[in-house]
Amino acid sequence: MEVLKWKFDDFFQNDESFLRELEFVKNELSLASNNSEKDSLYNCLKKYYDLSYRVEKLFTYTTLKNDLDISNQTYIAYKNEINMIQGMLDNFLQSINRIILSSGDVVAGFLKQDSRLVKYKMHLYEVLRLKKHNITNSLIEQNTLLIPKINNLYSIIQNSELEYKYININGSMIVINSSNYEKYFTTVSSDTRHKMLDAYMESLGTVNKSISNLLELRLQLCYGIAREKGYTSVLEQVLDEDDLSINIISNLKQSTNSYLPFLERYYFLKKKELNKNKLYSYDLVSSHQYQEKLSFGESLTIVKKALSILGKDYLEVLNQVLQDGVIDVYPKQGKFTGSYHWRNYTKPMILMNYTDTFRNVFVVAHELGHAVNGYMIKKNRPFQDFHFSVFLSEVASKTNELILGHYLITHAKSKNEKLYLLEEQMSTFIQSVFQQVMYFEFNEGLYQKIENKEMFSTDDINELFYDLQRKYFPEVEINKNEKYKWQTRLHLFYEQYRYYNFQYATGLLIALKIATDIINHRHNMLEKYLEFLTIGGSMPTLDSLKIIGIDFSKKEVFEDGFQYFSQLLDQYEELILENKEV
Repeated sequence: MEVLKWKFDDFFQNDESFLRELEFVKNELSLASNNSEKDSLYNCLKKYYDLSYRVEKLFTYTTLKNDLDISNQTYIAYKNEINMIQGMLDNFLQSINRIILSSGDVVAGFLKQDSRLVKYKMHLYEVLRLKKHNITNSLIEQNTLLIPKINNLYSIIQNSELEYKYININGSMIVINSSNYEKYFTTVSSDTRHKMLDAYMESLGTVNKSISNLLELRLQLCYGIAREKGYTSVLEQVLDEDDLSINIISNLKQSTNSYLPFLERYYFLKKKELNKNKLYSYDLVSSHQYQEKLSFGESLTIVKKALSILGKDYLEVLNQVLQDGVIDVYPKQGKFTGSYHWRNYTKPMILMNYTDTFRNVFVVAHELGHAVNGYMIKKNRPFQDFHFSVFLSEVASKTNELILGHYLITHAKSKNEKLYLLEEQMSTFIQSVFQQVMYFEFNEGLYQKIENKEMFSTDDINELFYDLQRKYFPEVEINKNEKYKWQTRLHLFYEQYRYYNFQYATGLLIALKIATDIINHRHNMLEKYLEFLTIGGSMPTLDSLKIIGIDFSKKEVFEDGFQYFSQLLDQYEELILENKEV
């Protein structure tokens, strides 16, 4: 029997037990920090990971409780206190890492001195791997402190100072801000979408100079930090921090650019399908709306049938997830909107706001992919080897989505249903690969100007983005005011994200390799994938990918992904042109 609300018993029985643990952790952290130089490295690491696990439980409990009722000030106050504790834990970690950095250069040397340290082999590996870049000075500290201030300024401008315009939608005057733009865009007429786009872009244009200056300052600060840490570029730093190769980027860009004709073909077909001489960005909404309603139970039934290809062991874990109070399913007053998976060792937690729309079956598959992955890692790894690279964070979830998409297309009951599903899958590929590479090139173009000490203006930023849109939306007419669209990309400003977008593309391409090989029973992929799901952070990122036969130094991974898109496109073309002349 599925449990449809979060169960917090594995974290804390109630707020009283939570508060007792909070006080205990504070006291233990104070003691640990004071004794770090006297204790053995093994004991320090053991204490750090014990406390880190406890802090993770505290933070998860109060964050999720708050997300069930975002107006509840109690949990906001608790979160602020835990942030202070996290600062203490980070200081403790830094003191441990200083001991490691001053005591040796290779992992084997530490293991020879104390064989018990094998439990923390990956921690030693990561610290020593980045040893020459482990630099802290006043400039790095100053730049690091300024970045969140820029984030806050961006948020203030976008959410408080920007005056958004109103337009008439179905007889009501609706403000066209970011949330309403997404809410209404897919459900209104083409003319209304055109008005929405113009109104939204015109609003963004009023703060364009302020936002572009913030962006330039942020990029300069990130570049300054990278240089101070001994990197030649921000990209080099980003790749090195996740233990990745530059070959990933060069192969991704080359493959994506070589397959732009596929994208041109799709938009050409879209134009023909809509009987338009010119195709605009506001026309890029599926004309095959599939209206079937699915209850949460019905979605689960479909997802389980689709994922049965992963075998009974996978389904057993999935059923355990559904029984453990891991998912809070339905919307309610005061609950955080949207959906997410909260990765933590105690048990993965999924927030949803499920409505009976067909699209939500993909959300269910996606979030369950994360959760099953978490269960399988915990069963096989200790806490210190649980968390893994952001680079791999979407692989399990996207693999589920792709297997589900294939299942639904194969079992489509009508031409309209199949067209809807094909467009869903192609849209996912376009947004996750082509458009994310476009945003990568936007970042790259601006950083290259900074690295080359070139001056650039607000107009230069806008022009670069406008030209990239024209490149990555072939056959689509891009209005001049769409040059402001880059301002809506939170990852350009959010926290420490730099060059984040390419990881959406690589994540989907990895998942495509896994899903298509499993569906086609190739290369013993199912066995390899089930092993991959247990690895977590117990080995370097690229080593874990070798288990499933993925080598990013070669182009095959990318080629396979684009061929999948081509196959979807062939099916789409066959269906829409049955009664049309092209």
